[in-house]
Amino acid sequence: MRSQYRDREYGLRRTLIVGDLLAITLAIVLAQVLGGSEVPSVHTLWYLVTLPAWTLLFSAYHLYRRPVEEFSPSLLDDAQRIFHALIIGTLCIWVFSKYGPVDQATLAEIVVFWVSAMILTVSLRWIAAKINTRIHGPRRVLLIADGADVTAMQRRLENHPEFQMQLSTVFDQESAVDGAGISVQELEACLDLERIDHTIIRLDLDWLPPNLADQLMYSCFRRGIRFSAYPGPRSLLLPNVSLVHIEGMGILTHNPPILSRGDRLLKRCLDLVLSSILLMLFSPAMLLIAIAIKVDTRGPVLFRQTRIGKEGEAFKVNKFRTMVPNAESMTEELMRDSSDPDWLNIEDDPRITRVGSFLRRTSLDELPQLWNVLVGEMSLVGPRPLSERDALMLTGRQRHRADLAPGITGRWQILGRTSIPFQEMVEIDYGYVTGWSLWLDVRTLLETLPVVFSRRGAN
Repeated sequence: MRSQYRDREYGLRRTLIVGDLLAITLAIVLAQVLGGSEVPSVHTLWYLVTLPAWTLLFSAYHLYRRPVEEFSPSLLDDAQRIFHALIIGTLCIWVFSKYGPVDQATLAEIVVFWVSAMILTVSLRWIAAKINTRIHGPRRVLLIADGADVTAMQRRLENHPEFQMQLSTVFDQESAVDGAGISVQELEACLDLERIDHTIIRLDLDWLPPNLADQLMYSCFRRGIRFSAYPGPRSLLLPNVSLVHIEGMGILTHNPPILSRGDRLLKRCLDLVLSSILLMLFSPAMLLIAIAIKVDTRGPVLFRQTRIGKEGEAFKVNKFRTMVPNAESMTEELMRDSSDPDWLNIEDDPRITRVGSFLRRTSLDELPQLWNVLVGEMSLVGPRPLSERDALMLTGRQRHRADLAPGITGRWQILGRTSIPFQEMVEIDYGYVTGWSLWLDVRTLLETLPVVFSRRGAN
C-alpha cells in the first residue's frame, strides 16, 4: 500500500543530503577564495572528491534519521550534531591537505571552511525543511482521546507550528457507537480517506474495545503511518523517564531529580558571566526606561514583589513597573474575568500603563532581574518565579521545581507563556528541573530571542 508518510520522509532525506553537499561545496570554495587560492582549480576538484565521505559522516551522526524520526525535530538539536560532525570532518580535511594530492591548507582556510560550513549547513537544512513542508503540508494527525485532551492537543499544535502537525480527525467518547467503542474497520477507513500521517491514542480510555491499540498499530504500520500512544497519568511520561525492557516487559523508570555539585557550579558560572555582560550592555537602555516610567506616571520605577525561590526561600524580585501604583488592590475584582482560574490572565488589563504595555510586549520589564541573577537569587534560565499564593498551590513532586533557582526565562516562556494554563506550567517547570543539562540552558537562551521578537504568549 502506498505510504504518504514514506513519501514525505523520503523527500526530506534527499533534500537534506542535497543541501548538505551544496553547503560543503560552497564552504570549500569560500575557504579557497578568502585564502587567496585560484578558484576553480585542481585542488578544488580534489576536495570535491570527499563529498561522499561527508554524507557518510553526517549519517553516522544520525543527521538524516533524526529530523525524520523525532516527534518534534529541533534545528538547535541538529545544530549540536552538525557542530560535532563538522569538527571531525574539518580535521579530516586538514589531514587530507597535509598528506593528500593537494597543497596543505592554511589555518585561515581551515577556520573559514568550518565557520562557513556551519552557517551554510544549518541555513540550507532550515530551507530544506520548509520546502518539504510546503510540498507535503503539515502532518495530518488522527487523535483518539477524551474531550479535555483533544482541546489541549489542539492548543499545543496551534502554539507550535514548528511541529508541522495538524489535528485532522478526532475520535472521542461521543464517537463511540452504542457505548461499544470504535471499530478497527472504522479507523482504517479514516486512515485511508483522510490520508493520515500520524496516529495518537490515549491508552486508558474505558470506552475503547480491548486490544484496539495493538490492532490499530498494526494497521498504521501496514500503511507506513507513525503511531503514538500515551497513558492517562501525565506524571508517568516526564522528560527524565527512561524505558527499560526486562524479557520483553517495558518498565518506565524515573531517577531522582538531583543535580551534582559540578552541574550546579556550571550553571552558576554561566549566570555570573552572562548577567555581568548583559548588565553592562543594557545599562544605557535601563536608564532611558527609568526616565520614561517617571515621565509617564507617578510612582516608583521598580516593582518589587516577594517571590518564592530556590528551596522555598522568599526574595524580592525586581522588575520595571508596568502598572498603576494601586494595581494589587484591583487584582481580586479582575480575577472574575480571568481566562485561567489559577492566575490573572485577561485580554485588556486596565492596570497596565502606556510605557508598561511597551515594556511587556518587548519583555524589557524583566531587565532588572539581571541583578537578582548576579546576587544568586535567580538564574538566567529556570522555573517561573512564583508568588507566595501560587507556591502554596504546589503539592507532592511539583515542589521539586524549587530545587533550582527561578529564571528570567525558561521552558514555560519558550513554549507559550500565558497561553499555557497554570497547572501545565508547573509540569513544564518540573520537567525542566528533572531533565536539566547545560545544553538545555544554552538552547533555552537561544530560543528566547525569537519568542520575545514574535511576542508569542505575551500578556
